[in-house]
Amino acid sequence: MTISIITNCSGRKRDIGVAPLDLAHLEATSLAELPRLWVDGIRRASVRVTSMDLYQGRAFAECRAASRLTSAELYVISAGLGMVHADDLVPSYSLTISEGAGSLQKWMSNQNVNSADWWQALCESLETPNPVSTLINAQPIASQILIALPSSYLAMVVPDIDKVHPHRLESIRFFTSDAGVRVLPLRLRTAVMPYDERLEGIANHDGTRNDFPHRALKHFVTRLQGHHLSIDIAKKSVQLAMDSSVKRIIPKRGRATDEQIMELVRRNWSDYDGSASRLLRYLRDDAKVSCEQSRFSGLWRRIREDVSSQGVLNG
Repeated sequence: MTISIITNCSGRKRDIGVAPLDLAHLEATSLAELPRLWVDGIRRASVRVTSMDLYQGRAFAECRAASRLTSAELYVISAGLGMVHADDLVPSYSLTISEGAGSLQKWMSNQNVNSADWWQALCESLETPNPVSTLINAQPIASQILIALPSSYLAMVVPDIDKVHPHRLESIRFFTSDAGVRVLPLRLRTAVMPYDERLEGIANHDGTRNDFPHRALKHFVTRLQGHHLSIDIAKKSVQLAMDSSVKRIIPKRGRATDEQIMELVRRNWSDYDGSASRLLRYLRDDAKVSCEQSRFSGLWRRIREDVSSQGVLNG
């Protein structure tokens, strides 16, 4: 059986020794021009690594592990690169549909376009229109396509995925949040694996909202061997696993400013050897401070830069 895994890129990227490509001086450009100019920059980039090596973070790591366990082909959905294979050589870049550095959100708002418009224009500039549905429609009949995407990335590519032929639907398994399910057209929702918050109660499969789809995929292939099951039996197996688990009680956490969070991290940097994962757990479990992983990652990098450049932490 041929197995393919499709997931999203990550904000965390490996330092490959050159400044990442960004949107500098391009933000005022229209939808008719920006994708073309961006793609020109991507194609001119000389320093490249495989996308497998570029992307960092738990979400991507979970899908990378799942691809190795199942001998699956791994593909990555990127707002900057389109859809790439894990072995494709790609440049480092800073462009995302999510919040944070390199975000397209302000530009899209000013242009009165959405992420799906951007995806279509980007893929046309890359000369790979509708890459997701094209890949799925070309797979052998005896195949499975495991798609682990958060709602934001599903919203970007759903017009593309909706071009999948009806007879290919039984080959697809979606792993996403409730918000992601709502993004999908009704005909595609039948392919959603019914994971929910009770996944948090299963040892070694708890985590953050950002990596929920990817943890669900990992559970599916490691605990359930779901890639060997028909779609109906796979859905029943997932439901049984959820019914056998207990929803984790999320402790109440207070809000804090960036400055307050950075001060807490600075004070405890040495105690946790600067480990991002351990410091985030400290904030949430001990300090009882609410902080999304993407937000924390940005603050943690700022402090790490202080440590690297000054050798000390400023109070």
